[in-house]
Amino acid sequence: MSDGAVVDGSVTLRVSPAPAPDANTPSSASVEPRYGYARGVVERPDVVIVGGGVMGTAAARALSSRGRAVLLLERFTFGHANGSSGGSTRNFRLTYHDPVYVRMARHALERWRRLESDAGLELLRIVGGLDVGEATDASATALEAAGESFERPSTAEVAERWPVLRFDEGSTFLYQSEGAIVRADEAIAAQVRLARAAGADLRERAVVDALRPVGEGVELVTSDGEVIRAPTAIVAAGAWAAPLLRDAGIDLPLRPTLEQSTHFEMASEGSSIPTIIEWDPDPSQPPYLVPNPFRPGECKAGSHLSGPVIALDARSFDPDAGREASTIGWVGERLASEPRLLKTETCLYTTTPDEDFVIDRIGPLVIASPCSGHGFKFAPLVGELLADLAAGEPSPVPLDRFRADRPALRV
Repeated sequence: MSDGAVVDGSVTLRVSPAPAPDANTPSSASVEPRYGYARGVVERPDVVIVGGGVMGTAAARALSSRGRAVLLLERFTFGHANGSSGGSTRNFRLTYHDPVYVRMARHALERWRRLESDAGLELLRIVGGLDVGEATDASATALEAAGESFERPSTAEVAERWPVLRFDEGSTFLYQSEGAIVRADEAIAAQVRLARAAGADLRERAVVDALRPVGEGVELVTSDGEVIRAPTAIVAAGAWAAPLLRDAGIDLPLRPTLEQSTHFEMASEGSSIPTIIEWDPDPSQPPYLVPNPFRPGECKAGSHLSGPVIALDARSFDPDAGREASTIGWVGERLASEPRLLKTETCLYTTTPDEDFVIDRIGPLVIASPCSGHGFKFAPLVGELLADLAAGEPSPVPLDRFRADRPALRV
């Protein structure tokens, strides 16, 4: 919903694109933030972004590179461990059960490489991706529909290629050679640095207490009493998005869960394994194994979407011992040599009922919840999509699937 009137119940909100940037405004690395901090003073950037995780900082980079005046407010610090974006690595994969996501992943990979070039830093390293189970048939169909290559190795071929891996005879496999690992913490830091170099004002420890449409724009009030008004706001606040949006009259069923991953140190022969996702016996909570090629011999494992729903004000950092034991057991079955346990870390997922993203615009609010435990890989692309929505520009990717008013999200 990038233009026209948007009806939410009895209220009709009309999308108003942000004004065009001043032609005399520079966008070089020497530009200073245009809005200094002043308690109680009304600020008026072109776009204000709530949330400084990987999606919010990607949007800040995209918008500031286009010459927009951007203010980003992060309630914690960049790269913090309280939400969904923190940590050392994330999995990148072209393999999906739906060609829509396969094509988006291809777009995202191109933009990851562009981010690396702009940042002068390696952020993504290819390791290959191995999927296991009957669900790989759907992935093969989706990859083929999107024009992507893949292999269907046998159990013997997998054992020959990766001797450290152990699977049952007759297992079904799909291997995609462009599976990769993203340096998550470095990626966020690079986006922050590039956005600031282009003139964006990115603030840490800036908590938004209130968010509401006002006239044809939006007004935010921070916990320090600062009032910010802008034509457009992007809400990329992860698990904190739902209560903020609810106060603004938009009620979405975004469910925060407490997830965890267990880190191991493997023997030297394990440093060359691909990422692994095993879809049998429960495709709704598949276990995964993700190597860290930037720290050879280290890997992390866990089960997707296996954590409990939580209240944000009661969020714990303590791992669940039962799930940790289950992960240790699965890893022991899949690796020929027993790895050494290093630690277990927790993080938050923010999940929709259909596990699809929410990327939409309602009035002056752009909703960014590309989430459900599989969004990080798309971050540079999503940043551009959010910038397009905020600026009223056409999107390179069809967004109807990610509308906030789709049937699966009707509360």
